[in-house]
Order: sequence, then structure tokens, then C-alpha cells
Amino acid sequence: MDKMKGKVILVTGASSGLGHATAQLLTTLGYRVYGTSRKPDATLDVAWPMLALDVCSDLSVRTCLAEIHEREGRIDVLVNNAGHAFVGAIEETDIDEAKAQFETNFFGALRMMLGVLPLMRTQGSGHIVNISSLAGAVPFPFLGVYGASKHALEAISESLEYELGDTGIRVTLMEPDGMQTSIGFHHPRSAHPTLAGKRQRLLRQLEMNTREHGIEPAVLAQEVASVIEASIPPLRVVIGDMAKEIVRARRAMPETGFRQMLASRVQQITAGGAGTDRHHIP
Repeated sequence: MDKMKGKVILVTGASSGLGHATAQLLTTLGYRVYGTSRKPDATLDVAWPMLALDVCSDLSVRTCLAEIHEREGRIDVLVNNAGHAFVGAIEETDIDEAKAQFETNFFGALRMMLGVLPLMRTQGSGHIVNISSLAGAVPFPFLGVYGASKHALEAISESLEYELGDTGIRVTLMEPDGMQTSIGFHHPRSAHPTLAGKRQRLLRQLEMNTREHGIEPAVLAQEVASVIEASIPPLRVVIGDMAKEIVRARRAMPETGFRQMLASRVQQITAGGAGTDRHHIP
């Protein structure tokens, strides 16, 4: 099988943002790409097939994977990109909101992994690329539930990589920071009287990053292409200079010093001093 044109790649959440950029680059490179969206837009002008997929539905996942298998007979790479972003203080978060966050970011990704793994084992090869976040490595205030869902994705991905050690199947986590995406931020139903103002200021910074000052989606797409082509792909890829700095600091600094550094950075944002400068937050 030709390395480039033979590989069949499934990219979830490929109608816009990171997923769209990734599907576009991989198609350009000659891979056989399938993208998904909960409600594919027939007017969307893309060079790859778009299939209906709701990662929160067992039936939808089975139907989507069965269609690709019927067309291609294999799935070589799964890019788990579909995501949900809830921004709220822990005291503003109810159980249903937390469950909704996990349903997409963790259970949705798990459904997809469980769906492709039997086929990959039969093939004797495959690669699962899970789009995590800097928040999956370093918790941030007001992103506690979002970060927890990405922490869970990180944990299960690392466990899976160990479990697949004697197979030809690999797992890679992408940990980007401040990407330009079209993701919509979900807000708490109930605002906390003393925390809502800080949360709203952080949300404004998040929106500015993702709409104006974030890292181009093409950067993540290129990293995905690189790990797919690598003979020994890494387990983790940190994307963004500030993300790399924060991850290094997390590993090297004493806990107290790191917490003080991060608290200072967050204070600049939530106190209203962000201005138009870009403060990197996941």
C-alpha cells in the first residue's frame, strides 16, 4: 500500500477550525480523508467526503464507522478533534454541565477509539491522534471542568499507548495553546456573585485569542501530518511557544513557585489588565 495515497484518515469535527485545517492539509498530501460533522452542510465546499457523526451517540458512531469501512475496508488514522468548551468557575458549574463537557471531550473520544480499535487490530496497524489542550497538562481557573475532561483524555490515551505496546497501533496527544478556532464557549446557567466578573474577563481574553491572536490552525494540522508520517510517533506534542514554556515550568519548578507564577498570569487577565496583548491561556 502506498504510504501517502493508501492511508484512510477520519477527522472528527472537520467542518471548521482545527478539524477543517487538518482535513484540508491531509487531503492535499494525498491521504484519503473523511471528515465529520453533527449536521454536514451540503453547501460546504470541501475536497473530502463529510459524514454525519455525533460522537455522543453510540448509534451515530457505529453508523459512521460502518460507512467508511464499507467504502474503504480500513481506517488507518483517527483524529479525535470534535470538542466542547465550557468556561465556568467550579462553583458556577452544575452536574449536568459537567456531564455535557465530559460527554463530548472524553466519552465521545472514547467511543471513537473503541469503534476503530477492533479494525486497527485486524489490520495490524493504526494511529489514534487525540486533540487535547494545554489545559490537559496544566489546570487553569475557570476552565476546571474543561481541563478535567482533557486530563481524563490524557490519562486514557497514555494507558492505551502502553496497552498497545506490542501492536502496530500508536497513540499521540496534541496539546495546543491558544489556537484560532470557531469553537463556541458554553457558559454556566447560574452566575456566582463574586466569581462571574473574573470569569467574564477571562472569557473575553479566550475569545480574543481564538478569534484574532491565536495560533493558526495550519500549525496544528502540520503537526498532525508530521506525527502521522513519523516512523516512531511521540505520545505528546506541545504546540505553541508559551505552552512549551508553561509545560517545562510545570515539570521543573517547585509546586509553590509554579502556582505563584500561574496565579500572577491569571491575575493580569481577570483583573482587567489584559488590554490588547495576547495572554496565552488554553
